Amino acid sequence: MYEPSRRALVAAEEDEERTVVGQPVGGTAIARLRPGMTYTEALGIMGKPNAETVNNTGKAWIPTYNGTDRWRHYLAYKGQGVLVFAGAAGGEIAEISRAKSYTPDVLIQIVHNPKDTGQF
Repeated sequence: MYEPSRRALVAAEEDEERTVVGQPVGGTAIARLRPGMTYTEALGIMGKPNAETVNNTGKAWIPTYNGTDRWRHYLAYKGQGVLVFAGAAGGEIAEISRAKSYTPDVLIQIVHNPKDTGQF
């Protein structure tokens, strides 16, 4: 689970609508990313993350909801920041976290933080 400081940084209510948080450090891979990129595009630029996790959103608990954004996929990069992806429709969070075939839809938030530890 997230430490309160990490959760505050990534998903604080005041940052929910902000797609880019913080100032990118010039010349870093994370500075080349843009909201709306696919998971594959972002990973192609950033490479393997130092840490990653998947959490469900409140929409996952609505029995009749089958749309997107049922979960969020977080990737942490030491010395660069965190990427947040909105999950695709269908499936359960426990199944998705174990399934290699799961791919998040779209990059929805970039948190620039040169002091990031790369851990959750």
